[in-house]
Amino acid sequence: MADIEQPMGEAAPAAKKKRHRFIPTDGSYPFHPFLFAAASVLAVMARNLDHAGLADVLPSLVGVLLFALAVYLLVALLRRRLDRLTTIISSIWVVGLLFYGQLFKDVNGIVQGSFSMAKTLPYAFAILVAVTALAILLRRASGLVHSVLTGIAAVLLITPIWNTVSYEWRNGAAREIYNLDRAMAEIDPFIAPAGERISSKRPPDIYHFIFDRYASEPILQQHFGIDNSAIGRFLEQRGFYVARDSNSNYQKTGHSLASTLYMDYLNLLGDDPRAKGSNWRPIYEMLDETRASKFLISQGYDFLQFGSWWVGTYDNPLAKENHPHGFSEFEMIYLRTTAALPVSHILPRRPLTMRLDWDNAQCQRVGPQVEEIKAIGERDKPVYVFAHFLVTHGPFVFTPEGRCLTLQEQIKRGEDQGYVDGIAYANKIIEEIVTTLQSPDREPPIIIIQADEGPFPERDWSIPWQDSPVDGLRIKTGILNAYFFPNKDYGSLRSDITPVNSYRVVFNNYLGANFPILPDRIFFFPNDANIYEFHDVTEKIRRPANVAGRAIDQPLQPVN
Repeated sequence: MADIEQPMGEAAPAAKKKRHRFIPTDGSYPFHPFLFAAASVLAVMARNLDHAGLADVLPSLVGVLLFALAVYLLVALLRRRLDRLTTIISSIWVVGLLFYGQLFKDVNGIVQGSFSMAKTLPYAFAILVAVTALAILLRRASGLVHSVLTGIAAVLLITPIWNTVSYEWRNGAAREIYNLDRAMAEIDPFIAPAGERISSKRPPDIYHFIFDRYASEPILQQHFGIDNSAIGRFLEQRGFYVARDSNSNYQKTGHSLASTLYMDYLNLLGDDPRAKGSNWRPIYEMLDETRASKFLISQGYDFLQFGSWWVGTYDNPLAKENHPHGFSEFEMIYLRTTAALPVSHILPRRPLTMRLDWDNAQCQRVGPQVEEIKAIGERDKPVYVFAHFLVTHGPFVFTPEGRCLTLQEQIKRGEDQGYVDGIAYANKIIEEIVTTLQSPDREPPIIIIQADEGPFPERDWSIPWQDSPVDGLRIKTGILNAYFFPNKDYGSLRSDITPVNSYRVVFNNYLGANFPILPDRIFFFPNDANIYEFHDVTEKIRRPANVAGRAIDQPLQPVN
């Protein structure tokens, strides 16, 4: 039989010995391809430590290590050797592909390439092939080159790790400011005892929609020349209470949503010296574990989140289901520094290859999310749905009907009209979702439709926000804010109610809570370098308004 081993001591045929020989190895360790791969991710993280931590980069880190392994095994398969030269060649391609943006930036300038760097691909490929050929020619020096590359890779990895550790040493304590258990204990006096909350009646579903930067009806009319009254009339005909004079409590999404879902102002951050500078981590801690969602989960709700690419809402660890669709913010930023970006631009334009474009990613996210929300229907358990839509937030990619424009079409249309079209498409989404949620064959849910902030006005960025002209402050905080309660009990609402009170009113009306209604205040922080220095500008904003000029130069068309 051909596969029977030869007796010990007898010489095996030469061909048979060769067939059973293992892939040759020189005993070296193939560290540096994997160190380079990890360094490519951690370097991007280290440049964004105010926003990104290990949990945010972990999927990318795992992905690049698997990529490095695949490259190493492919080179080993082609060379049939696990030696230093195989490791060196692997590193050449791992570094070339994962550090693509940095390595070939100058080449892109020479060939007058675009942001995608697609024109550089043949030159980059030729350079990598040439370097690979040089490594093969100098194989006798592979031991030295292998050692040098290991040292370089170690330095490239240690540097972002050191920067991260240093950052954590200075700022890590800020994450301890907010603690969910402590936050829940603080509101316990306002929650009905468990025995009193028991009811045989199923509580209503709750749907909370955030349309980022969707300005209020008066702001759109006074400052942008847009008649957007139709959506307000639609909502009122559907039984909503529309708070037409509402303002956001803060000027940025993170602060605004954190206070809304915390059901209180962010004094715990503003008064604590550990929260300082531009460190957004405490805000993200609050958004990951919110009072509102935790309370609803304790009441038997299933929590479903439909996030945007933004790290604050992309997903939520408390949610039973997350439906972000597409890459996270960090994944987008990182992949756009690698060869994935130019390669995606030379491949046929398909949903997968277009996902690295901010605008096309939005096109692939919003529509499916809307359809999934409409399809939720009634479940055995009540559902709490939180959705964050960037339809009225740049990049402005949608037509009023929801068609996605190409980049050239977006540039030709301009941002001003893009914002107007975003308002129109948001209105279409609102009408579709509200009509579905209020269909006769289901129990009507609680629906909250809000913006987190208004659009950016034209302003002098050297002036602290709180010292800006009042018209700019009104534009930045005047927001859409509308509520539907099945029992139509709107006694606790006012035309100028702010989002910080939204869940207090809902929980008082439907879940036996007894939260006091807070004074509606508006706070600004000076700039992105001092995000916890809060200034109360409520009186400034809510003084009787003068006849205000437009904040954008070109007149905009009314929204139908």
